[in-house]
Amino acid sequence: MYLGVDVGGTKTDAVICDAHGQIRARRIYGTGNWESIGLVAAAQLYATIVAEMTAAAEISVADITASAWGVAGLDWPSDDGRLRSIIAPLLLDIPLFLDNDAYLPLRAGSRHAYGIGVIAGTGSTVAGIAPSGRRFRNFGLGRRWGGFDGATQLGEDALRRISAAHFGRGPATVLTAALCAWAGFTSFAALVEACTRDEHELSLASFAPIVVRCAAQGDMVAIEILDEAARVLADNTLAIIQALEMRDLEVDVVLAGGVATGATPRFYQLFTQLVTQEAPQARPVILQHPPVLGAVYLAYDVAGMVPPASLAQSLQAVPSVDRTGL
Repeated sequence: MYLGVDVGGTKTDAVICDAHGQIRARRIYGTGNWESIGLVAAAQLYATIVAEMTAAAEISVADITASAWGVAGLDWPSDDGRLRSIIAPLLLDIPLFLDNDAYLPLRAGSRHAYGIGVIAGTGSTVAGIAPSGRRFRNFGLGRRWGGFDGATQLGEDALRRISAAHFGRGPATVLTAALCAWAGFTSFAALVEACTRDEHELSLASFAPIVVRCAAQGDMVAIEILDEAARVLADNTLAIIQALEMRDLEVDVVLAGGVATGATPRFYQLFTQLVTQEAPQARPVILQHPPVLGAVYLAYDVAGMVPPASLAQSLQAVPSVDRTGL
């Protein structure tokens, strides 16, 4: 049996499969990023995952051959120690892969043992593996540290442009009416008043899909917001490609996360154009499977086994059980 877990900033996806690639259990949990919920709550969630997954698969922990966890918030060498110390004891003495969750799309979607994984969801991280096995990634800490803030950035940029339009310092945009309708207010001024008087709280990351929809409908302000996102992601991707000396290699760039998988065709075209201008053999692709597939593959890898060819198809055919209410 093999246990793969994708611990994300928004949700956590866990899968147990057998040696033949048949899915024995799959569950979706809430955020497992210890930076968001704290180490104690993360430890409790991880223990719940192992207990519930083994029960659902009708096995014991001793039946698990190997496990792999891609964990949002595992950003520094010190993080490996603090997270391994709470995950490893749950799984007895078995091979355990543990790394940042940005490496999961790469393992799930690249044709090679090397490549680039680009996560653009609630937040964003870009990670790469060279043919030599050397790894390198950006900080994953957003625009303040040179990265992309994912859905949060789209929402914040939209709010900034809406404010500029309100004061006549920028072009009018349908984002204004869209934001007011989404938040349940009749005017932008009323929304601002409620926010500044602690009567309403904006979750701007949740507004990102509406920004994408407005861009798809032709709103130039929304289009410009997505164009900037594509430029920042391309710049980060090229930085990792260059650091790993892969500019002249055929390299897969695997995109995953809600922003990356739900953006407009123009977003992908611009991203691809910018990346391939400097890395002509790069091949940007949208991951067609849940990133947790990469975790399951990695569990086979650390056990020294070859993942069954049917595994990806098996995962697509099995619906997950939503446990995000825990």
